[in-house]
Amino acid sequence: MLALARGAGLSGPVEITPPAAVSSAWSVTQVDNAWPVRKDAVAVDPTAGAITARNDFAAWPLLAQLSSLGIQAHMGLLLGPINQILLAALALGLLCVTVWGYRMWWQRRPTRHDRRAILGTPPARRAWQQLPAWGIALGVPVVFAVGWALPLFGLSLLAFLAVDLLLGRRKRAAAG
Repeated sequence: MLALARGAGLSGPVEITPPAAVSSAWSVTQVDNAWPVRKDAVAVDPTAGAITARNDFAAWPLLAQLSSLGIQAHMGLLLGPINQILLAALALGLLCVTVWGYRMWWQRRPTRHDRRAILGTPPARRAWQQLPAWGIALGVPVVFAVGWALPLFGLSLLAFLAVDLLLGRRKRAAAG
């Protein structure tokens, strides 16, 4: 099986899977996750000693290729140690942002009126209207695109905006 697969162009590490039924073909699949990714596969008929089917990574649809690359990158397999270092840095950065976010909230929490926070007071309502027009014109579509691409982020952002609008209305009703 291995010799036939090598003759068909499969190189590097491979995975050989026996058939489920005696009359079926063996599967030989490349499992090289380094860049460039080699995920070609062939089916080998043991009785005829021939390749009966071939599945090349280059023939996959673009979204399937991108999904496979994304999974490999997410698992830290795509570029080896470089990918793992980048993922570790990303994880550390996310931890820092989370801790700093809670720290900023703690410094600006509503029950704290005795002293100014080190980072200043939160922006006033409708402060976004003072942004330059180009910033709004560029930022709004980017936020919508990211919210569309990452639905969980988009839903949580919509929930945050809904709660913020309700609290703003409640505050205006109480003041007026």
